[in-house]
Amino acid sequence: MTASNDPLANLSREELAAEVTNLRAQLIEMARLADAIPHIVWTMNAQGVPTYFNAQWTAYTGLDLAETLRVGAATFVHPDDLHLFQTAMAEATATRAAFEVGYRLRRAADGVYCWHVARVVPLRSEHGHVAAWVATATNVDEQRTRENEQHHLVEASRVLGTSLDLRQTLSDVAKLLVPQMADWCAIDLVAEGGGLDRHAVAHVDPSKVAFAWELWKRSPPKPDDPYGVYAVLRSGTPEVIEEVTDELLVASISDKEILEVARSLGLRSTMCVPLTVRDRTIGAITLVTSESVKLYSARDLSFAVELAHRVAVAVDNARLYGAAEMARSAAEAMAADVVEQSRAVEKALVDMRGERDAALSTKLGTKA
Repeated sequence: MTASNDPLANLSREELAAEVTNLRAQLIEMARLADAIPHIVWTMNAQGVPTYFNAQWTAYTGLDLAETLRVGAATFVHPDDLHLFQTAMAEATATRAAFEVGYRLRRAADGVYCWHVARVVPLRSEHGHVAAWVATATNVDEQRTRENEQHHLVEASRVLGTSLDLRQTLSDVAKLLVPQMADWCAIDLVAEGGGLDRHAVAHVDPSKVAFAWELWKRSPPKPDDPYGVYAVLRSGTPEVIEEVTDELLVASISDKEILEVARSLGLRSTMCVPLTVRDRTIGAITLVTSESVKLYSARDLSFAVELAHRVAVAVDNARLYGAAEMARSAAEAMAADVVEQSRAVEKALVDMRGERDAALSTKLGTKA
């Protein structure tokens, strides 16, 4: 008879019972230690089914083991990341190898998805059999946010230096920020003679972008608005509304139809940051969250202020370049006009000399 490849198949009943007893003791001790560390810890059986979650998991997700198994991973793992963990776990159970994967977990306190890195390792018996899995999840959201901010600042600088077509450039910057930093982004500049000129609107859904432009035309901001772009232009300081409440919408929008439209957008949190350069406020960037349910924080504001500074400098440079180009064109036109006038004067003088010489020749011929 050929020996089985399964290490447990070759154990006696007594040896198998000892394996199970040892494993239980290890898991009990592990659970006791797991509740004492700040990271999420859980265990799974050999097939990858969860068997234990520590207190940090319950505090973060609001779920205990039974509830977690009942609702399923789709409830707390970001939809875009769910397949990453499932695929990695399936490969691990097949190869019996440890793995590491990054994904976003939903926080029960506010519904926000935060980045975590999970490290999953097999727990082997004395005979090398994978009897269970032990996993930890470390919150790396702040680090990922910092890296994303730096990436977007670099990309924004690149975009701002690509073209002097101001409207196209600002549209590209707005698209760069959606959906990583905001669900909605709008960039407004102060128009000549006052008022606002909206240069860009961005959202992941093109139909919503068209809708936003229509809403802007139907109900543009008013100079005396207590919140929003005009309020920021008046004060020259950023405005952060951590949570957009229905009471705030009612206080800000008098038109009932527009109010219902605003409610339907599910606005969650907003930032409006002035574009200031050479002690002048020339516009503002507005960032809004809705679908992502993200609430803006002081860190988000710091990023937005840095971005606004770069945009303001680029806008100012583009306008200075435009003014210089206009001045150069005017000077060239003036110079061309001067040359043309000089040529006309020179031609007139030549014609006058010709007429004079002709008259003198005629006069001399008559005398002769």
